[in-house]
Amino acid sequence: MYSKPAWLSASPSLYVQSDGQSCERFFANFFANTRHFVLRATGGCAGLEEKYYSGLETLSQVLSGLPQANKHDSSTDPTERQPRFSGFCLFGGTRMILKDAPQEYLPGITEVFPPMGKHCPDARILGIVAKAGHLRTTPFGLVVADEPENAFVTIIHPEQHSVLLLQPNVDSKADWHCEWRRCLDICQAHASNHWQGLLLVYNGGPVSEAELLTWAELGLTNDFYRVLLVQDSGGCADKYAYSEAFLKAHKNVFTCGNDYRSMQETLLHLQAIT
Repeated sequence: MYSKPAWLSASPSLYVQSDGQSCERFFANFFANTRHFVLRATGGCAGLEEKYYSGLETLSQVLSGLPQANKHDSSTDPTERQPRFSGFCLFGGTRMILKDAPQEYLPGITEVFPPMGKHCPDARILGIVAKAGHLRTTPFGLVVADEPENAFVTIIHPEQHSVLLLQPNVDSKADWHCEWRRCLDICQAHASNHWQGLLLVYNGGPVSEAELLTWAELGLTNDFYRVLLVQDSGGCADKYAYSEAFLKAHKNVFTCGNDYRSMQETLLHLQAIT
């Protein structure tokens, strides 16, 4: 009997769920012996302006407990272990690769969590993916969306622990909203068990906005549903981060700057990193 090789052990498990079904095997990921904290991320992917790329990388560094990359800033001791995330990360579970150069990928919110796997041994990286197109197996990954007008295709991200692929049925495509709605179903189960939760919003369009507003309203009556908006990241994050009326009406919504120090201080305050 052969032992499982390292490359196979490191490959994410993939489950497919159709409407009206449940997937107990994917949900079993939440039985892992780690902190009962669910961190959900939403935000910009396709069309994200290049000026926001560095902020996404900084966010991943902060969550991973890596020191500040700027060598000219001595505020962070590179030899000292920084706070880092432990718990369960829920994200879109995809990667955008270029059609003409498939070895290259476009930065987006779905690139924040995967690098954490190498630095946060007590974090589980779990993807929820909408089958937004007919599936294609390729040498560069499993394609879940291929829109002719785009210079990229969307594949299932190769660096995560487990992924759940959502479809209405075997012949039909899903819309992008089903991702956050399924994440919300998962979070509701943990909220009822008094876990901690946080929705992290960086940039984002109409789909992220719908999720943001849902969490903001649920948080009025349940402390699980907290929201962190990254200021100066563009999109719907800025729309609400700079709305005094919205923030005043939703005490469960917090903001941080688009820089290492502000992200780290706020995530520490919210106990997302410890």
